[in-house]
Amino acid sequence: TTDWDPIRLRRGIGYVIQETGLFPHFTVERNIGMVPSIEAWPRERIRERVDTLMRLVGLDAALARRYPAELSGGQRQRVGVARALAADPPVLLMDEPFGALDPITRVELQREFRDLQEKLGKTVVFVTHDLGEALFLASRIGLFDSGRLTGVYTPEEFLSSVDPAVTAYRAAFRPFAGARS
Repeated sequence: TTDWDPIRLRRGIGYVIQETGLFPHFTVERNIGMVPSIEAWPRERIRERVDTLMRLVGLDAALARRYPAELSGGQRQRVGVARALAADPPVLLMDEPFGALDPITRVELQREFRDLQEKLGKTVVFVTHDLGEALFLASRIGLFDSGRLTGVYTPEEFLSSVDPAVTAYRAAFRPFAGARS
């Protein structure tokens, strides 16, 4: 059936995008509490959820009243992840969330996110053009070629596949072939 309520469907998916998409005129706590607010959660429940998520993503409570412009790139990305998790959605959609970060912060957040995902057990659709990132974070890798899904692989299957699209993509990222740890 396709008669879903698009608003209910949208609120069941947490989104994290490359530039975080935070509201610049909202504090950290208001950004994180946005969806629970829209869902009419009681204020105390929202406050508790914001506090819990800030700890979970490694943000100091003192940052709650700051605005996105007052945060580092890594802190903004952590706020974006916390906001995506705020209403406890079963699915997260992450569109190149670490792409705009410096390499050191990017690796740090990839590790933290992998640990967080294992802890929470959420379904995550993670879009990336970085093969090393895909091999590190994914349990399954879907390869798109010219807008068409050409296959879905475990990281191990991806590394050993003889499919021409996979071998061509892998060849472009040869330095990352051993990135999975």
